[in-house]
Amino acid sequence: MHESKPIDRSGDELGFSFARFAEGFDQHIRQSIRGYVDLLSDCVALSEYFVEDGTVVFDIGCSTGTFLREVRNKNNARCPGARYVGIDIEQKFSPHWHDTTLLDIEFHVGDIRSFAIPKGCSFVTSIFSMQFIPEADRQRILDHIYRALLPGGAMIVAEKTLSKLAKLNDMLTFIHYDFKRRSFTEAEILAKERSLRPIMKLWSEQQIADSMVAAGFATERIQCFWRNHNFAAIIALK
Repeated sequence: MHESKPIDRSGDELGFSFARFAEGFDQHIRQSIRGYVDLLSDCVALSEYFVEDGTVVFDIGCSTGTFLREVRNKNNARCPGARYVGIDIEQKFSPHWHDTTLLDIEFHVGDIRSFAIPKGCSFVTSIFSMQFIPEADRQRILDHIYRALLPGGAMIVAEKTLSKLAKLNDMLTFIHYDFKRRSFTEAEILAKERSLRPIMKLWSEQQIADSMVAAGFATERIQCFWRNHNFAAIIALK
């Protein structure tokens, strides 16, 4: 993949940084996205249908590595020869990755735009990560992922999306804000929304599916399997 400047997810002019939440990131995202725990549970359950011995599981934007470890634990007894690879651009997540007892799992600090995606993948996941990658680079990444996937493998992309109807988009946005007010103040919610403006570029579900088709996935093998407010998860089978 092409070399490029690392993605800046810090939003430094307004002080936002994913790294700032590294210590309690798993709890922070559960409080930020309704149904997040159910989504990860579904993704772990789906992995069992695709992970095979001797293949690679690749997680883009792995953050603390909790999800990738759960996928590994779900499949290890059945596929002891599988390998698990996670990548995240935030250096401050790396303290969560140290576990010398698991030799089949590895984590990397890096930019997916210039990272060598491992070949022989059976299961690839991008959970709320693609929306922070510049739009001009997303198709190239999906193209590389499709080529890295083995026949019968699958990719899951979960994103915050744009609704087809502007009126519905506003409704769901404010219902989502009501959910977040259970854990955050209105000032915190507004500050985060403002700081995310320059770094989070949303697509609709259709745009995500169209990009998957352009990468090589057949239309009939792409389906949304989870949705909550404006958040959706789409699976594509090769």
